Amino acid sequence: MSFLVAIAVYVIRILRRPMDVRLKLRHAGPLAVVSGAGAVVAAWSKLRPDGIATSYLLGEVLGVLAVYLMSWTTLLATRLSTVERCFGGLDRVYFWHRLCGIWSLLLFIPHTLITGGGRTAPEEALTSSGEAGRALGLFAALGLIALILVSLARVSRLLRVGYRLWLVTHRFIGLLLIAALVHGWLLDEVLAGSAVLRVLYLIISAVGVIAYGYDELLLRRRAAKAGYVIKEVLRPGPHITDVLLTPTGAGSPLRGGQFVYLSVGGEHRWREHPFSVAGTSPDGSVRLTIRARGRDTRRLHENLRPGLPAVVNGPYGMFDHTVGGARQIWIAGGIGVAPFLGWLTTERVGEPSRIDLFYCVGTEADAVFLADLVAAADRLPNLEVHPIFSQEHGRLTIDRIEAEAGPVTPDTHVFLCGPAAMVAELGAGLRRNGIPRDYVHAEHFEFR
Repeated sequence: MSFLVAIAVYVIRILRRPMDVRLKLRHAGPLAVVSGAGAVVAAWSKLRPDGIATSYLLGEVLGVLAVYLMSWTTLLATRLSTVERCFGGLDRVYFWHRLCGIWSLLLFIPHTLITGGGRTAPEEALTSSGEAGRALGLFAALGLIALILVSLARVSRLLRVGYRLWLVTHRFIGLLLIAALVHGWLLDEVLAGSAVLRVLYLIISAVGVIAYGYDELLLRRRAAKAGYVIKEVLRPGPHITDVLLTPTGAGSPLRGGQFVYLSVGGEHRWREHPFSVAGTSPDGSVRLTIRARGRDTRRLHENLRPGLPAVVNGPYGMFDHTVGGARQIWIAGGIGVAPFLGWLTTERVGEPSRIDLFYCVGTEADAVFLADLVAAADRLPNLEVHPIFSQEHGRLTIDRIEAEAGPVTPDTHVFLCGPAAMVAELGAGLRRNGIPRDYVHAEHFEFR
């Protein structure tokens, strides 16, 4: 009962907050995950069959929760736009995808220890179906361990697991889910003693299996993709590439601040990679800015040239200044200026009465997009640009923001995009300064 009360209080608080409905909606996804887990615990506790020991019930509840979270991992991997809106962006979708995967493994371990792998009968009394159930449970547990390990950056570098291999291995998550649910169906004595729990278990499992089938059989073939050709390639900095693409057909309905998955063909073929939309044109042309950080983006920087064919998958992303209020602060770190360039060139930004944009780079020579921002400020009376050169001025701080832009009041919306450490540090400082968590907006583009 106390859990339900806490959920109800949380929902009421979100609904009463004075913010855009899109910001309220992004709480729906995490709330669904947590409340669903609570419902599973409540149902299994209330409908437990007679004669089931409490310790065994606990072990099986942990196993069902593991299957429940695995179903969420497959659903969150589909990139469905509805799911993205309910979690507040694809970066948050993948955060919860990883979180559910990790917790499903952490729950599977005590489930196995408590229930003995789903076996209460002596070894010699196990049937062939029981042995199959134990084998499937072991397969699911070991598979989860392997997937989580290769998702850790240090482990993947140590094992030299490339992105393609990582992507292929994660397409097996649905098979692990099927193995885990069959394991439970064959060995769970709680399910065997309650028809209602069996139905609930099938519903939980069906959601994940259907999502996996949709992802593998339909989504990969029906994803929103459009053909483009590279029209212009500029290299304004040593590691920066500015690309203009023109559509060969209808193009994609893009706007600044979103991001797309770009794959480029030709002699040098690159894997699909996410990049921010730094601008669009009425003719459907798209501007992308790319920083050469890894092997693939370095190859793009060195070999990209006009005339190469390209495919754009998307758009994605919920990083949108229109959810903010009249007073906004935009903070860009390095290549994180891309979505702000997109907003300034393709969006009407006259709605906020004042925008202070802080462009943070190492030196003045690194500020390769400063001229674009200054030109936008000359055109928009509500925009003021503050270049910050860290080697000369030091890192941007809350005190520095208030010194240049005035007091940061609790009704200010702050949008951050840049290095993860910068976003985390400034985000925490803003919240300590009284800015509500829902008024600090950041989108992270590292999904692995």
